Amino acid sequence: MCLCRNVTANTCIRHFSPSAAHKSPDGHTLDLITGLTPGGVAVLSAPYMLAPIATISTQQSTNASRADKEQWYRLDTLQLGAPYELRISNAAATGVDFEIELYTADDVLRLHNKPTDNTELSSETEGRLAIYAKVTASYAGYSTWSDVENWPISYVIVLEKHIAGLPVQALKLIAVLVLVVLFGLLVETPRLISKINSVVAEERPKLMSKLE
Repeated sequence: MCLCRNVTANTCIRHFSPSAAHKSPDGHTLDLITGLTPGGVAVLSAPYMLAPIATISTQQSTNASRADKEQWYRLDTLQLGAPYELRISNAAATGVDFEIELYTADDVLRLHNKPTDNTELSSETEGRLAIYAKVTASYAGYSTWSDVENWPISYVIVLEKHIAGLPVQALKLIAVLVLVVLFGLLVETPRLISKINSVVAEERPKLMSKLE
């Protein structure tokens, strides 16, 4: 379980760094895995991708299928050894906790008792990395809403790369702030100083005449 709770939202965050084991399989294996996983596989591409709002049923739901109870994602265009985070947010009032499990393509095949000799790299996928993520949700038993364990729970999921310990989007914001500050220092500040000097030059004769 990965959980960060506040008043309005729960956030499940999973940090990871791809290794050489996370090779991206060929097209045949991609299709095979998509067919094996209930509900198919959605793709999240690095360095940053916010997926559309999705829904999932809790593991305790009595009227949902397996396809409703787990969501699969392929985390694509990853870089070897680079730090990433996979982040899920949902309304805290639901009392639902999320869990993220990460797998290689071979792991997914083994889960479904399939041979792994089909995951050889092709010329199209050589050097590419991909990780599979299974998302599940469990009712924690403390929601003020009735029968919430049988509700479809809405959530958002984000894949984001980290650079120098900061998320990509945070770095973009910092870059914008730096540009704003530089614009102020290089453009607006000289303009303001020039205007002040102009006003002082205009008012100085008046002030000197009053002093005389």
